[in-house]
Amino acid sequence: MTTYIGSPVSSPSWKTVGVTMLRTMLNDAGADTYTTSRLEDLLVTAAYFLPVEVNFVTTYVINIQEESVSPDPLAQTDGPEFISLAVLKAACMLDESAFRTSALLQGVTARCGPAVIDTGKYGEYLKTLLTAGPCQAYQTLKQKYNFSYEGKNIIRAVMSPFASNDFYPI
Repeated sequence: MTTYIGSPVSSPSWKTVGVTMLRTMLNDAGADTYTTSRLEDLLVTAAYFLPVEVNFVTTYVINIQEESVSPDPLAQTDGPEFISLAVLKAACMLDESAFRTSALLQGVTARCGPAVIDTGKYGEYLKTLLTAGPCQAYQTLKQKYNFSYEGKNIIRAVMSPFASNDFYPI
């Protein structure tokens, strides 16, 4: 049992841990470009999609209105994976949104003489972001988890052999 001297130290919530990780991934630690409330909203929204895409051992229930996840991921064996995937998905969603907005604001520049059409380099940056950034990291971690021991136990029924007595090849 841990004894604290002075005021009791409260244990962090999954959102506190997730927001800290998300700020670090977005290079926003100390800059506070995004409010904590905005990042918490984004984190819960990203977490909402996880049970559909990832085969967790624990059945998580995400309530968007209350911004809650139950059971608490910090107390579950697959909690670190849940939080990591939620942070990566949130970073991916934010990066995609920022690049989409930047691309729309930049637009296309065209001059008449000598004829020049400039679409900028945002397309290249977006491609790099999607192939090497948080979006790719999310996809890789999601696949590794889904096909790990825990994930295989859950999807074994889907991948099992099927035999039918009513199959007549034509």
